[in-house]
Amino acid sequence: MDAIDRRIVEVLQHNADLTNAELADRVNLSPSSCLRRVKRLKQKGVLLKTVALADPDRLGRGLTAIVEVTLERHGAEAQRQFLDLLAKEPAVTQVYSVTGETDVLLVIHLVDMKEYQAICNRLFNHDPNVVKFRTLFAMERIKFETAIPVGEI
Repeated sequence: MDAIDRRIVEVLQHNADLTNAELADRVNLSPSSCLRRVKRLKQKGVLLKTVALADPDRLGRGLTAIVEVTLERHGAEAQRQFLDLLAKEPAVTQVYSVTGETDVLLVIHLVDMKEYQAICNRLFNHDPNVVKFRTLFAMERIKFETAIPVGEI
């Protein structure tokens, strides 16, 4: 990636609604060159997908839970089964396999505590591989960004 590619990624991370002409203007390229570069960045997997960020509160999912999960078995198959189950749960918006005492960290956007309890029953309470889980509820969202810094590497 050269400096122009990095600039394209940076601009698109903050506003993917730009037309190709607007993007080309912001990164000082011709529209055809810009379009080719964006296509190549997508093919290389640098740009994964184009999405809209939604406000969880306005969608009635203002209760955010951050859950730490500790597993009994750490073998690839046991962990993969659990991670696949998490990936299928619509309210679970982020899943990370992490190092340390916790094995998995997830972010869940919930309607209410009743939904949280149902998810706990489905995912944690009856899974023999889940040793324990700890939930933190967000009181306030301070920063909500998806953009990744695109400086020189």
